[in-house]
Amino acid sequence: MRMHTLEHCPLVSPVRKGFRGGNIGFRDLMTGQDSTPGNYGLQLVHIEDEYHTPQHRHNFEQIRIMLEGSFSFGKGLIQHEGSVGYFCEGTYYTQRGEGRSVTLLLQIGGPSNQGFMSRAQLRSGIDQLSERGKFEDGVFTWLDEAGKKHNQDSYEAVWEHVHGTTIVYPAPQYLTPVLLDPNRFAWRMMGAGVHRKDLGTFNGYGLQLSQLQLQAGAQLTLDTSARGQLLFCTIGEGNLAQETYGPWSSAEVAVGETIRMVAKTKSEFYVFGLPDFPSSHI
Repeated sequence: MRMHTLEHCPLVSPVRKGFRGGNIGFRDLMTGQDSTPGNYGLQLVHIEDEYHTPQHRHNFEQIRIMLEGSFSFGKGLIQHEGSVGYFCEGTYYTQRGEGRSVTLLLQIGGPSNQGFMSRAQLRSGIDQLSERGKFEDGVFTWLDEAGKKHNQDSYEAVWEHVHGTTIVYPAPQYLTPVLLDPNRFAWRMMGAGVHRKDLGTFNGYGLQLSQLQLQAGAQLTLDTSARGQLLFCTIGEGNLAQETYGPWSSAEVAVGETIRMVAKTKSEFYVFGLPDFPSSHI
């Protein structure tokens, strides 16, 4: 098991700004393995003021959980505090934030098996491309050898530079982003003082999302026999195996690990069930 602990105020010192511009910062929590179909990045995204992007799409999947504030992804697609959004690979969306917000964001390879480009790869690609062009408002602009000007989506340009090939966008399995309200789902009892909400299973490889609740003193052995899991604590304190968790702690539990959870105070988690991809590298 790997674990990351964080005080409940990630806005104090953001680690980096976004390459699309705007007043946005990211803090990495957990990362997967580069160049694998199931590579992922779990991070906190925080916005202090105004932020927007042009319409774009990706060749990977995203789950966005609104921890604080609200955020818009187009007409009629507004995530309010406590809501969840699923964005499949290939689907178009815009982004607009006004005012302070904090989002828990999982980005992960989708069913097209193109994987997810890690933040380290992204930053390296940005640095290299910045030597022959500029990034501004979500667009990379450069001049070719004949002096002709070119504009390309920033992420797309970096992806193609890093991978040395033209990006391919799969047809989206879901035609629009999917927003849901966990408060409209019922808790199911799993044992003494332990309840669970299953919020969704997405795509053919089984990306899953659920919530887990343990009352003070409750214990649970986490079942990872079928797939690895990521956990993010929203409230409470206790122990995961030999580690101590608190609000905004995160952990990765690999397939086959046996992890004992013991809650000292009432605790709630978001649990991501990682997709079951073939083990071969992309």
